[in-house]
Amino acid sequence: MIKTQILEAIKPMSNSDRLEVTEFALKLLRQDIDKPEKLSLRVTAEIMRPFYAENISLTEFIDKC
Repeated sequence: MIKTQILEAIKPMSNSDRLEVTEFALKLLRQDIDKPEKLSLRVTAEIMRPFYAENISLTEFIDKC
C-alpha cells in the first residue's frame, strides 16, 4: 500500500481509529530511533548530493582542481 492510499484510507476513520493508527506509527518510529540505521559512505553521499548542488556556500572551500 502506498502513502497516498494509506492517507486516503485514514480520512473516513473515526477519531479514535485515527488516534490508534497514529499511536501505532509513533511506536514504529520510536523503535527505529532506538536502532539507528548505518548508511554506507556511498548512500550518504547520494543523500547529500542535492544539498551541495543547490547551495554553493556548502562547496565554496573545496578544491576545484
